[in-house]
Amino acid sequence: MYTVDIDTGGTMTDALVTDGERQFSFKTDTTPHDFTVSFVNCLDAAAQGLEYDSTDAFLKDVSIIRWSSTITTNVLGERRGSRVGLLVTAGQEEALYGKGRSEIVGDLIEPDNVIGMSADPDAKEILDSVKKLLENSVRRVCVSRQDAFPDNSVELRIKHLIEDQYPDHYLGSVPVLLGSEMAQIGHDQTRAHYSVMNAYTHTQLANSLFKAEDLLRDRFGYERPLFIGHTSGGVARVGKTKSVDTIESGPVFGTFGGAFVAREYGIDNAVCFDVGGTTSKVSIIRNGEPVFQRGGRLMGVPVQTSFAMLRSMAIGGGSIAAVENGRVTLGPESMGAAPGPACYGLGGKSATLTDAILVLGYLDPKGFLGGRRELDVDKAREAIRHTVAEPLGVSVEAAAIAIRQRAADDLAALVRDTLAEAGLGVAGTAMFTFGGNGPTLGCFVAEAVGMTDVYAFDLGPVFSAFGSAISDVKHEFERGVGEKLQGGNREAFMAVVKDLYTQADRDLRGEGLDPGKAVFTAELEFGEHEDVAGAVRFDTAAQPASDWLEKAIQATKRSDIDADRWPVLLVRLTVTYSLGERRLALAGSKTDESASESRSMLFGDAEPASLPVRRWETMGEGSRADGPLVINGATLTCPVPPGWSVGVDGYGNAHLAKA
Repeated sequence: MYTVDIDTGGTMTDALVTDGERQFSFKTDTTPHDFTVSFVNCLDAAAQGLEYDSTDAFLKDVSIIRWSSTITTNVLGERRGSRVGLLVTAGQEEALYGKGRSEIVGDLIEPDNVIGMSADPDAKEILDSVKKLLENSVRRVCVSRQDAFPDNSVELRIKHLIEDQYPDHYLGSVPVLLGSEMAQIGHDQTRAHYSVMNAYTHTQLANSLFKAEDLLRDRFGYERPLFIGHTSGGVARVGKTKSVDTIESGPVFGTFGGAFVAREYGIDNAVCFDVGGTTSKVSIIRNGEPVFQRGGRLMGVPVQTSFAMLRSMAIGGGSIAAVENGRVTLGPESMGAAPGPACYGLGGKSATLTDAILVLGYLDPKGFLGGRRELDVDKAREAIRHTVAEPLGVSVEAAAIAIRQRAADDLAALVRDTLAEAGLGVAGTAMFTFGGNGPTLGCFVAEAVGMTDVYAFDLGPVFSAFGSAISDVKHEFERGVGEKLQGGNREAFMAVVKDLYTQADRDLRGEGLDPGKAVFTAELEFGEHEDVAGAVRFDTAAQPASDWLEKAIQATKRSDIDADRWPVLLVRLTVTYSLGERRLALAGSKTDESASESRSMLFGDAEPASLPVRRWETMGEGSRADGPLVINGATLTCPVPPGWSVGVDGYGNAHLAKA
């Protein structure tokens, strides 16, 4: 049986198919008008590539499909979400429980669509507020009240009243999202922000997920669950996925894939350098694990939750190059997948980073994407000449070098800043490059930063899909308690524990998974109000909740936690179910052959020279070469500048080192 992992990016949609021994990768153009089209195109490409008569026949041999994407990320980044309304506590219409005006007011939500209500609103006040929002063309309402966690009874009463007035089986139904359910945390502003972000992006994501699920079932007869990638690094079925769960899930899977490789290689610290067609992402692996941060900006929105430290820049292969005030600029505008760079020959006239890389000789014009698209060098040169070379008064080649250097300098600054934020230095830190353009720029960026070790992976072009392929089903269940672990309150605590366990058990069985094979991790947070005074964490096998209540009580007997004085603010239950063996497949049957090709290339300011081209598919374990040269494969382009060398290891990956 096969597993299929699909990652939808802004420009390309990637698929990784494995049977546990062999791995196959496929790429198709992303279809922004309908992401399910490129999703199905990947399945079709896999079926054809594996020589099945039809996609239906292929899917009969597929046990797991996982899908990660940048759908939610793009909706937030491009600010093209749904019109949302928000009901808050009176007096918080602008601040949303923070200091000063909330950054989402006037951005994700119009000021007129934030309505303050009294501390204990009656039915008339609630329905009048909703009526006003509907008159403003709002069709999704958020409710986020002050001090509504852990006690969210007022929010629930408001929700039930609205749903009774606007039932979901009528055309005028009004979906209601509660801040206390979107982010189960004591920070009032975070709950408000999460509820709005979720409502803002829900429609676009839900349309894609439910349509994909329907297509799998109705067109192909696939009855197993479709698992969706979450920001936590785990996956869950569609019905257990909130829109905010998926923010940056594709790039985050790349980070988890990088952490797995780092542990396999015995590397402690690494920068994950992921460059696609539209954006570049930088994340950090420290001591073999992805670096998470508590609090900060998630897609520009301040929140106090935990999420992967992932920094981005609007630079990718499709980024438009221009000249402003006598200097080259790159991005943030992008030509995307359509019409794409000028060299695609699909109508694009602006010079892009891809056009520059082609003019410099790094790309194989006839072998791009495995030969599925031939690149037009003349169109690339003309675009660069018109938009960059002539305004600068330089040759086309010099303009291409300037575009490449602009990308390297800007991305080097991003890498340096992210390293500093994570508390890491350059020395002893490797760079892991992946994505369609990560290996293309890796050595140039590393050189600008001062790094000397760069890795390019055989699965680099589909590395986020690789991170998905080693992921497990992961659910998190949280419940506010606000009671002390003593006396009669233990019964109330026990009821919460049993409820969480029952919910986890039911969800796993609903996905066709045996709870007895899952790993349960419980976490208790203690404190006064929002000030967490301590936390305990312990692992437990799937067993009656009464057994691990005692484990929880024992775990609280620590000097830094006074369980009799401090209330339990929060119980968090994390359930992980392994979907298969994690391993990094060894290289296949590639043969090491000497370079028999050459191409005109340019690495510095001198004239272009005829330099060696190595075919990635022929470079096996032990292959080694000194730059300058370029490695070209069906989906891999990796320039090796002067002063750098490249060798292939037993995993079939390239290690580039600067002398």
